[in-house]
Amino acid sequence: MEISASSIVVLGGTALDLLARVPYYPITDGNVVATSLARQPGGVGANVAVGMARLGQQVILLGAMGNDETGDFLRAELEDAGVDMSYVLIRPNMATQSCFIAVNPRGERRIYALPGAVILETPAELNEEVIRQARALHIAPCYKEVALAAIALAREYDLFVSYAPADVYWPQGPQAVREVARQVDLLILNRVEAAGLTGLDDPRQSIERLLEWGYGPLVLTLGEEGVLIGDQGRALRIPAYPVSGEHGYLVEDTTGAGDAFTAGLVTGILMGLSLDRAARLGTAVAALKLRESGAQAGLPTLEEALQLALQRAELLVHA
Repeated sequence: MEISASSIVVLGGTALDLLARVPYYPITDGNVVATSLARQPGGVGANVAVGMARLGQQVILLGAMGNDETGDFLRAELEDAGVDMSYVLIRPNMATQSCFIAVNPRGERRIYALPGAVILETPAELNEEVIRQARALHIAPCYKEVALAAIALAREYDLFVSYAPADVYWPQGPQAVREVARQVDLLILNRVEAAGLTGLDDPRQSIERLLEWGYGPLVLTLGEEGVLIGDQGRALRIPAYPVSGEHGYLVEDTTGAGDAFTAGLVTGILMGLSLDRAARLGTAVAALKLRESGAQAGLPTLEEALQLALQRAELLVHA
């Protein structure tokens, strides 16, 4: 497939999600009967890529998968969603990564991952031509050496670089995340990841500490409490869109909400929005995604997200 100069490259992976709806989480040694079980595409990198594609972006995924039926299923699903899968590596004799996700009636989730082929493992596996011709690089969970090599290529070709590690302990730990985070244009974390990097449980203290250490600009997501933006030594809070009540949106499943936010945020920045307005677009995308079960289900179009954002007069687009 031809590479477009307007493409966004997502460095990350895809995985199979086995999504079980449960009435409650059992105590230790207890059990619970699931009310449903669904087989759906997931994986942080793939979730972000699909979110961007749904928002009208041209997206190329750089990752890996096994040569199994699961990999075939995921490839077909992402291609149907508009993601270019032409450059994903196939690892012979390996299974594709999968996750078991239990979701309770409040839309909360617990995730159990089964390792498999999912991300690039060495810098030699990077496709320089793909990165050279793109306009932006987004890095999802990734090996430090691969991420740094990709960033070096992005700098050579003047790409915007964003990074959402999604888990500061996988695959190599907090120090690897810190090293990558220092090299990017925008860092995106949730409160758990920020605590893992700083040792501070309070989100505002975490973002202030990261700013003191020289990280930034950065965005810290807080779920239903919205987001904190850290830039130029200051922290700004942006509320989330209501997801319950008369004017809210039903929370069916929070799986992938953070990835949906990331897709909206980065898309907004590439549209020319300021960081705070791009974050407002991200919160609209995340709120709309909560309507359906599954990490990639319910992701809105750009028109839908802008309509929600503009209803609250929080976003003026000059795209």
